[in-house]
Amino acid sequence: MIVEGYNDLIPRAKERGIRVLVENHWGPTRNPDNVLKLLDTVEGLGFLFDTNNWIKERQREAWDMTAHRAEATHVKTFKYDQNGDETTIDLKPAFELLKKNSFDGAWGVESVPKEVDELEGARLTIEMIRRYAEA
Repeated sequence: MIVEGYNDLIPRAKERGIRVLVENHWGPTRNPDNVLKLLDTVEGLGFLFDTNNWIKERQREAWDMTAHRAEATHVKTFKYDQNGDETTIDLKPAFELLKKNSFDGAWGVESVPKEVDELEGARLTIEMIRRYAEA
């Protein structure tokens, strides 16, 4: 049913100049095996790579498996150190994988700050993206 829905949606979206992407977000898309199966099954479906929404035990593995398919990102942040780096997970390997795979899509900020306000969290995340994506 999911595949049928995308197969119906993608051609109609394409006619209107819209690119359809699936994000690793809820339910089965938290598993990188499911994301790759969906991307390989549905012709024309793109991928929005969220740095955080994976099964926690497989997060780094998921990055390794899917970074090459990323067309857009959500860089998710929660807490920051004195340098403005995310402290709940080391995001540097995600940036390295995206760069290694010649990522040239949109860098999305998805800041959910725990210790600063939302504007400061977004600012810190943007600075981190610039620091690691452009290095």
